[in-house]
Amino acid sequence: MGNTEKEHILSEIISTQSRPDYEAFETMWMAMTKMAGVYEIDRQRMDRLFAKISEEEIKRLLKDRSVDSLIFLDPPLETLLADPEEKPDENSIMRIIAKLRSSRDSDFRESLANLGVVLKRIRERLHHDFKKESGCGDHEVLSSARKILYLLSILVVSKLE
Repeated sequence: MGNTEKEHILSEIISTQSRPDYEAFETMWMAMTKMAGVYEIDRQRMDRLFAKISEEEIKRLLKDRSVDSLIFLDPPLETLLADPEEKPDENSIMRIIAKLRSSRDSDFRESLANLGVVLKRIRERLHHDFKKESGCGDHEVLSSARKILYLLSILVVSKLE
């Protein structure tokens, strides 16, 4: 990725500071997809994006207050993100959030990957439920997710070559 494109992405990320939560989140998500070189980010591409982030940087991100605000939300985040038809299997949002809560002090890379999955689920729900910012817990979810995605985007763009 050239310096001009990297600077453009960084400019897009920084410009989100004055936008509403849902708009800022969407802009940053699109910046992440540009950095991944795809339209939609899957787990493998997410892992590649996050690979250059140091363990120390991951620890700092996972300890940020916005992560606590998101994963210890009241009502619980899983009740806001879970599909009513979703079964509590290994890939369910309930399990992913539980793994994120339990392993963020020990398995940093896995926790970051799980946080990425949570952010992706929030993005999927963005167009359906959160854009109005009026539902129970929606504002808190978007506010925290926006802060996390901002920190994560800045980290990822700083690692681009």
